[in-house]
Amino acid sequence: MIEKQGVHSFVIVMSTQNMRATCRQDLWLRSIIALLATVSVVGSVLALSNLARSSDLEVRLVRASQLNLHLKEMNLAAAGLAHETRNPLNIVRGLAQMISKRDDVSAEIRDKSVQIAEESDRVTAQLNEFINYSRPREIRRTAVALGAVVGEVVRALSGDIEEKKIRLDSASTQLVIEADEQMLRQALFNLLLNATQAVPAAGEIQVAAARNGSEAALEVRDNGPGVPAGRRAEIFKPYFTTNEKGTGLGLAVVQQIVLAHGWEIECSPNEPRGAVFRITHLKPVAQI
Repeated sequence: MIEKQGVHSFVIVMSTQNMRATCRQDLWLRSIIALLATVSVVGSVLALSNLARSSDLEVRLVRASQLNLHLKEMNLAAAGLAHETRNPLNIVRGLAQMISKRDDVSAEIRDKSVQIAEESDRVTAQLNEFINYSRPREIRRTAVALGAVVGEVVRALSGDIEEKKIRLDSASTQLVIEADEQMLRQALFNLLLNATQAVPAAGEIQVAAARNGSEAALEVRDNGPGVPAGRRAEIFKPYFTTNEKGTGLGLAVVQQIVLAHGWEIECSPNEPRGAVFRITHLKPVAQI
């Protein structure tokens, strides 16, 4: 019986070892399967995120392409309009200036002649704005130091800024982004000109840029009267303006440039007072 019990115990020990090995193997398989499932889920989430970003970028580029196609047609009409209009305008302006300089005309006629010349200049400026607006945007991307471009635009507007004693802060613009430098300068000029015209005397304007991972955003803030909620989508439409002296094409040109780059622009309130123009989806190159 002792020998039989020993053999039986040996058989039980052998059976237990096989079961433990099988359990360990099963545990390892389950762990590997769980790990692979986790990696698969994470990969799917990342793939969906990249797909959403790619789709968003494709939509913006399609919008820019459609806009450029429309602008090519408009540019042909603008070229013909410029050719047929500039020469008569120059003749009218020249004759008005000649009349205003004559000694044998009355003061009233002289004043009217000056007004004719000024109105001719205003129409010519509007015509140039229209031609500029209708020109297709061909982007030549380079690495652009945002702070340097902002500095150049501020110097160009220094007369308006000093005249109204505006406090302008542009310290937070030290980024390098991919952009067409000339078009970026024009867009910033229009945005800052719009802000200087909107703010009161001794007003405040802030230009700031912030990086968020692989993208960046640029903001132009002011403490002017702001833009009513119902008009924030309309201000980017051609010829919509709240300024009596404006042409209504400044912000429309800004939106053209922004869309041509694949960016987005929006207008929002600047609490407690004013407006914020925010350009998003900029691609930073490096931090200065």
